[in-house]
Amino acid sequence: MKKLLAITAAIVMLLGVDSAMAAKVKVGFIAPFSGGFAIWGKQFRDSVEAFQKLNGTSVNGNEIEIIYRDVGGPNPAKAKQLAEELILRDRVKIITGLVFSNNTMALAPVINEAQVPTVIMNAATSKITRMSDMFVRVSMTLPQQSRPVALWAAKNGVKTVYTIVSDYAPGHDAERQFIKDYTSHGGKIVKSVRIPLRTTDYAPFLENVLQAKPDALYIFMPAGPPSIATVNAWAKRGLKKAGIQLLATGEMQQIFLPATGDAAIGVVSALHYTETNTLPANLAMRKALTDLHGKGKDYIPDIASVGAWDGMRLIYDAVGKLGPDFTGKQLIDFSRGREFDSPRGPLKIDPVERDAIQNMYIRRVVKRNGVLVNEDFDVMPMMKDPGKE
Repeated sequence: MKKLLAITAAIVMLLGVDSAMAAKVKVGFIAPFSGGFAIWGKQFRDSVEAFQKLNGTSVNGNEIEIIYRDVGGPNPAKAKQLAEELILRDRVKIITGLVFSNNTMALAPVINEAQVPTVIMNAATSKITRMSDMFVRVSMTLPQQSRPVALWAAKNGVKTVYTIVSDYAPGHDAERQFIKDYTSHGGKIVKSVRIPLRTTDYAPFLENVLQAKPDALYIFMPAGPPSIATVNAWAKRGLKKAGIQLLATGEMQQIFLPATGDAAIGVVSALHYTETNTLPANLAMRKALTDLHGKGKDYIPDIASVGAWDGMRLIYDAVGKLGPDFTGKQLIDFSRGREFDSPRGPLKIDPVERDAIQNMYIRRVVKRNGVLVNEDFDVMPMMKDPGKE
């Protein structure tokens, strides 16, 4: 009897320890869920929900609770306020989401003081990860996107290029890297123009390009209304008809192609994720998204979907390894050099810069079975961020 009581007591003690060890890990998620850039928030959230549907809402009994906050758009002051509230009031252990670079950079002082690890799912300005030791990025940088398309243009008979970028930090990164790589391989820049971030009428800028008659136009615009409007202006203002090749980055994601129509056929872009790839991780993500959010048709993911999917993978892996009571430094150290199969292809977190090392794909818009899609025709394998060279 005494032996049985001792065994029972030991079991109760173990159960009590297991129960005490299980905890809730709160994750603060900052993104635009309203306004002109709400597509980012929707794609993020859809992907998080699909990931948790497939992988569960807990890791080793520790619940992963996502607390969403709407920043509306590029609004650094509000982003900082939301981060402070999530840390001080909601007691989150991790911050994530983050579409816009200016919003993310505004968080750096708060994150540095609180030592809260921050998993960046977009925000593509190169220098961001150097602003806080608590930042780790699973998306990309604009120099990673600009280099492949610049080198392709220089090597494929494009002798002159006119560049137009949005006038904020990612646009400056994109412009700088494109010009550096393109001109160092013999290309000539006709003119470089920066457009205010809140511009809505792109026709006058594209008319100037048409008059300049370059071989190609290189653009960077935030994905969403600005990118759609710019590509439409390129087609409707006669630039495509005049033979001015469009070179792009994230503007040509499949989710945006119906808004441009067949005029987009032939546009060359570079990106870290092509929606039509047949990698097992991509097929699994697309199936999970279609099953949960497809509403009877295939769900079209984008770079927000992949950023959220891989960001959640990193968070789940970290909690699985470290438990719920990790420090910010422990999570960041866990992420350094981390490798896994992503829907985009192989992904490694740079152990020094805490940036994504990944394949960059050069694609062309084609019409396949009546649907506009991107089709890879070349790849630059496992590229580090050239903006930090």
